Amino acid sequence: MTAPNDPGYDRDDDATGTAPSGGSAPSGGTAPTEIIRSEERLEVRTGLRPTRRVRLRKRVVSEEVTQTVTIRREELVIDEEDLADAEVVAGGDHDFGGHDHEIVLHEERVVLSTRVVPVERVRVRVRTSTEEVAVSEDLRAEQIDLETVPRTEIGAPGDH
Repeated sequence: MTAPNDPGYDRDDDATGTAPSGGSAPSGGTAPTEIIRSEERLEVRTGLRPTRRVRLRKRVVSEEVTQTVTIRREELVIDEEDLADAEVVAGGDHDFGGHDHEIVLHEERVVLSTRVVPVERVRVRVRTSTEEVAVSEDLRAEQIDLETVPRTEIGAPGDH
């Protein structure tokens, strides 16, 4: 883990093929020292949650509507004509009185009725829209620092 420009680099160890203390020996010495570095990774998922509830409900409202309608009615019209010098009724016998004539007069009346007719179809659908949302989170990561111990603090080869 030390490099030639590190203060802890030992040229003699490198020249002899032995590893610096705590390092690995290429020719079958001690096992290498290792540290596992971990870091957090951001996992982004989505989940559904209810946001709004709606109900469709029909209700009845009333509205007064006014229309103009033309109606007809029969009226009696009497036309009188003077027969003084006019034609004489043939046959001479004229029944004097006793005849009734009946005339029925009519008029239209407004008759109201209502009927239900379909006028509109209302459909309700659910549409999914998408949008891009930026999310951010502080993630932690481990870092490994290499600290070189000065040679003066390392014991002599026979001090073990």
